[in-house]
Amino acid sequence: MVKSIQLCLMHSGRVDGRKHIAFEQGFNVVVGPNGSGKSSLLKAIYECPDCKKVNNSKTRYHYFDSETMNPHRSEEPFKGIHGSIIRVRAMFSSHGETMRDVLRFLNFEEGDALLLDEPEAGHDFQWILKIRKGLERIARMGCQVIVASHHPVFWDAENVIELKRGYRKRTLDSFGKNIIQGSKDKVF
Repeated sequence: MVKSIQLCLMHSGRVDGRKHIAFEQGFNVVVGPNGSGKSSLLKAIYECPDCKKVNNSKTRYHYFDSETMNPHRSEEPFKGIHGSIIRVRAMFSSHGETMRDVLRFLNFEEGDALLLDEPEAGHDFQWILKIRKGLERIARMGCQVIVASHHPVFWDAENVIELKRGYRKRTLDSFGKNIIQGSKDKVF
C-alpha cells in the first residue's frame, strides 16, 4: 500500500504543480480535467525511481491503462494460464471486456496496490457499476485501489483526490444544467 508520494520535479510539473499527495487504505479516486495529471500520477507511483513513495515494503503494484490492456505489446504483463486467457481474449474483445477479465482473473493479495487509469473506458453504465462493485470487493480484501477517472460513478470513493479544486462540483453542476437544457430544447 502506498501511503503518500513526494513527486519529483518532472512529475510535480505534470500533476497540476503538486509535490505531495497522500492516499488511504482502500478505495482512492483521482479526479480532474484532461491534462491535470491523473495518468502521470499513476505512472509516477508505478515506475518513477525519482518520486519518493512512503509505502509498505512488500507492496506489489498492478498498473493498467489502455496501453497495458493491449495484447499486442512486446512486454508480458500477464503471466500463467490466466495471463494467456487475458491476452487471447483481448485480441477479440473490447478494452472494457479485457478490464473485466483482469479484475476476475488476477490474484490480488492484501497490501497490493491496484492502479487503474480510466477503467470505465469502453463500458456502458451497467458495466461501469459492476466494475465499481468489483473494485470495492478488491479493496475490502485489503488491496489498495487507486483509480484515475472522469466518471461520476467513482466520485464518492472513500478518498477522492481532486487535482483541480472544485472539479467534481463544477462538473456535476454543469452536467445537470446541460441535461435540463437539452430536455427543453428537444422538439417532439
